[in-house]
Amino acid sequence: MSALPRPAIPVGRTRRQVITLADGPAAWINGGRLGMGEGGERPLVLLHGLAGDALTWQFNLAALGTDRAVLAPDLPGHGSSTLNVGRGHVDDLARWVGGLIDAWGLTQVDLVGHSLGARVALSLAHQRPQSIGRATLIACAGLGSDLDHQFLDRLGDASDLDQSRLAAAKLFAEPGPLIEPMARALTLRQSVPANRAAIKALLAANRADLSQRLVTRDWAPSVPIQLIWGTSDSIVPAPPADLIPAAIPFHLVPGAGHMPHVEAASRVNALIRSFH
Repeated sequence: MSALPRPAIPVGRTRRQVITLADGPAAWINGGRLGMGEGGERPLVLLHGLAGDALTWQFNLAALGTDRAVLAPDLPGHGSSTLNVGRGHVDDLARWVGGLIDAWGLTQVDLVGHSLGARVALSLAHQRPQSIGRATLIACAGLGSDLDHQFLDRLGDASDLDQSRLAAAKLFAEPGPLIEPMARALTLRQSVPANRAAIKALLAANRADLSQRLVTRDWAPSVPIQLIWGTSDSIVPAPPADLIPAAIPFHLVPGAGHMPHVEAASRVNALIRSFH
C-alpha cells in the first residue's frame, strides 16, 4: 500500500453549514469548488458510514469537487446533525436524506455512499429513482458477505480510547497513521452518552436487516450503480463477483480494507469521477 494522501481541502471548505429540518438540525460540508445549482454537473452527495461524519470524505472532497458541488452531510445521530434518529432504519435515513435534498432545492443528484451510507444510498435510489442520476456504493453494508457484528458492538461501545483503537484498526488493511487520530475522535464523540445512545439505536434498528445478504435477491435499483470494495475488507467482505449482475461495474481495490476511499483515495476518486 502506498502512503496515505494528504487531504487537499481548503479550511473554509471543511466548515459545516446547518439548516433546521422538522426533526432538528441537518449539517453538511460543501467540499466542491461550486455552489449548489452552479455548473452543468449534478451535485454529488456523499453519505458516510456508521459512527463517521462528513469529514470521513476528507481525502475525496476536493478531488471530486473540481467541477460540481460535493455535499457531505452528517447523517442523523452523527456529527452536527440531529441526534433524533427516529426509528433509525436505513429506509428512514434515506427519507431524511431525501428531505435534505429537497430542502437544498435540488431536483436530481448523484450519490456516493460508504458502508451504512452506501446502504442508505441504495434505499434512496429505490425510493426516489427520479431524483438520483447515478450511485456509487463503497463496501455496502448488507450487500457483502457476512457482517462482522463483533466490530459493530465494539463500535457502539467505543467510549474509551482502548476500545476505539481496536475499532479504528479494524477499518484498515494495514497499520497506519490515521488509526490513532480516528480512535481519539471516536472516543471523544462516543464518550457523550447521547451520542453513544444514537449509534446504539441505529445498530439495534438495522442489525437484522444488514445481516441479510441482499446480493442473493433482486436488490439492484433502476438507476445506474457501481460497486467498489477493498479486497482486504474484514468488516463487510466483498460478495462473490458471480453474484453481481454483469451490467453493474464491480471494482475490487487490492490491499484496501473497509476504507478504500481513504486507503486508496486516488484510485477510488478516479473510479467515482469516471462513473459520475
